Amino acid sequence: MAGRQVFARLDEECVDATAELFGVVPAVEPYTPDGEPVYRLTLRGAADGVQLIVWPSIARVDVASTGNHAWVLKDVGHVEIIEGVEVVFHPREGRGFLFVAVNGFINMVMG
Repeated sequence: MAGRQVFARLDEECVDATAELFGVVPAVEPYTPDGEPVYRLTLRGAADGVQLIVWPSIARVDVASTGNHAWVLKDVGHVEIIEGVEVVFHPREGRGFLFVAVNGFINMVMG
């Protein structure tokens, strides 16, 4: 069974662990809503063409893939990282998730 990390909130430690999952280095974006860093993770390999924009200070994650597809989850609560498999972002309230797998598969379910 793959190892699992759970982060209570979307923070810099979570960003670093997500980058490690995908084998990339997070880049700090040149813009910010409040003076706090916004991070871009540009995925490679099987997930080539997928980008995550992570806004820890406003608890938001944007995911984009080639072909003009995008998903946005605001008010992110806890985050799960399943080693070698995927990152799963959960809303702070309610049910649902946004996940990005190491093979580039992305899914969002709310409800």
